Formats: sequence, structure tokens, C-alpha cells
Amino acid sequence: MARSSRESAIRYPITAILGVDSNTRVLRVLSLHGGMLASNEIVRKSRLVPESVRKALIDLVSLGIVSSSGAGRSRVYCLNADHYFSSALSNLFKAESDRFTAILEAVRQSAAGEPFFSLFYYGSVARGEDRRDSDLDIGIVAQADELASIVERIREELRDASQRFGFLPNVVGLDFADIERLDKDSDPWWKSVISEAIVLSGKRPEDAIGFNGEGRG
Repeated sequence: MARSSRESAIRYPITAILGVDSNTRVLRVLSLHGGMLASNEIVRKSRLVPESVRKALIDLVSLGIVSSSGAGRSRVYCLNADHYFSSALSNLFKAESDRFTAILEAVRQSAAGEPFFSLFYYGSVARGEDRRDSDLDIGIVAQADELASIVERIREELRDASQRFGFLPNVVGLDFADIERLDKDSDPWWKSVISEAIVLSGKRPEDAIGFNGEGRG
């Protein structure tokens, strides 16, 4: 079986800097934080295990893209502002963060003016466990006689944004009777929804239980 050829480290240092998942996640945390962090904070923010963070920090410090100061438990780390790629990496991670903010804003705007009770997202994206082929699960709670048309308009409004930002919206509509039934049946899917839902506009979805009035986002 043919083996890949080695490539020049001095020509292509980004391969070494970003070529490992843990390196990228540690750099993202340090870049977005913008200051010094202890390793335990990097573990918490990156959601990596301590050993992966330890190895990544050793690698990144040796590459010069991360600086450290102190010793032992007092050692802290930051992105090395003097490194050639520091500014470019910071801009890249900021663009990544801005993209997700723009996706959520596109979802909010897709429902602007609609008579809904709750607009939220849930599922793997809300848990931070989504993969490249995962949907962005979007929930909308509205009156039964308006729900289908609202869902269809939101899907249509998100068509351009989903292509521009590269995400897969999955819009699920619930009316008040649906929620009463799901809650009464202690439905496992509904339990997971209310435990992880992140509200974008309106009230929390479980607040619709026993709700009798008109809701508008």
C-alpha cells in the first residue's frame, strides 16, 4: 500500500498547528478568550479530557503559537500574539464564531412577524455534539390553525441562509394540543427537548403547557 509523502514543515506549518483536533480546540479557546488561561479552564471550555489538553499544549508551545508563564499548578497559557499566524488564526476563529451567530440570527429573522409562542433550537447542536451531517433542529410552537403555514414560511425563509452558511435546518412545528399530549404521555423525545432547548425568541416550549391565550414572538 502506498504511503503518503512527508511534507515540508517550514513551508506548511499550519498542518502541524491545526492538524490535530485537540490542537485546534485548544487554540480556539485561547483565541476567543483573548488572555491567559490555566489548563483546567482550557479543559472545561474545550470539552477535551485533561490528557488531550496537556499533549496539545506541549505541542503548541513547542511550535511557538502558544506562550506559557508560571510553573506547576500556577502555569497559564495564551495565544502568542507575536507569532506570525496569531492574527490570522484569531480572525479565522472569530469568523467561525460570527458564522454561528449569523445562523441563529437567520433563524430568528425567518420567524419575524409570525404569531408563534416559542422559537427554539434543540438536539445535537444545542448539546454541542453535532457532526458535519447533523441537522439544526428548530422548534416552533404556535396555534394549530396557523402552524403548518408558519413552518412552511420559515423553511422557505431559511433556504438562502442554509446554502450561504452551510447548515441543514430541520423545522418541527408543535401546537398546544401536541404539547399537552406529549407532556401527559411523558414522551421521551419531549423530555429531551425541554431539557436541552435553547430559546431564540418567545417563551420556553414547556411554558405552553396549560396555555390558553394567544402567543406571539
